[in-house]
Amino acid sequence: GPEDTVLIVDDFLAHGEALRGLVDIVGQAGCRLAGVGIVIEKEFQGGGKKLRDQGIRIESLAAIKSMAEGKIEFL
Repeated sequence: GPEDTVLIVDDFLAHGEALRGLVDIVGQAGCRLAGVGIVIEKEFQGGGKKLRDQGIRIESLAAIKSMAEGKIEFL
C-alpha cells in the first residue's frame, strides 16, 4: 500500500519488459519504489538505459557490454 517501500531484485535485465511489468505492479499497489537490484545486466540490449531514463534507480552487480562469437565482454 501507500505506506510501503519496495526494492525489486531480479536475476537478468535485457530488454526490460519483465522489469517494466514489476515496476507497474508496484505503482498499481500505490507503493514507493526504492530501486532495482540486478545480478547481470545485458547492457547492449538497452533495457536498463530505457528504465533509467524514466528515473528508475537500477544497480547491477555485473554488466555485459557484448556477447559475440562465444565471447562475453563485461563493462
